[in-house]
Amino acid sequence: MHSKLVEGAETSALDAQIVQFISEYPCGAPPHMKMSVAIRNEAGELYRLIIADGIVELIRVDKFLSGMGCIEEFAGDFDALFQVPADKARARAGQRLSSEGVESRR
Repeated sequence: MHSKLVEGAETSALDAQIVQFISEYPCGAPPHMKMSVAIRNEAGELYRLIIADGIVELIRVDKFLSGMGCIEEFAGDFDALFQVPADKARARAGQRLSSEGVESRR
């Protein structure tokens, strides 16, 4: 799988985790069956498009984003569409900051 940012859109506070997840499943060859997963940032604007190779990768992305607290919406032009809720992004960012603070005190 691979992804791309939508030009001009602000990234989500969860984007680092999303990019890390995508990097764990690199696309070695052109996808046989392209399936698109769109992600909206906290403001509701489309900011990232993930191209999954087939249904297995699509389900993998679906489970990951749902596990992160993203909300699946009616897809329309995409195979899946997720919204990053503002409260989940703030909570994750706060957890990251508090864990970084713990590490820096050691």
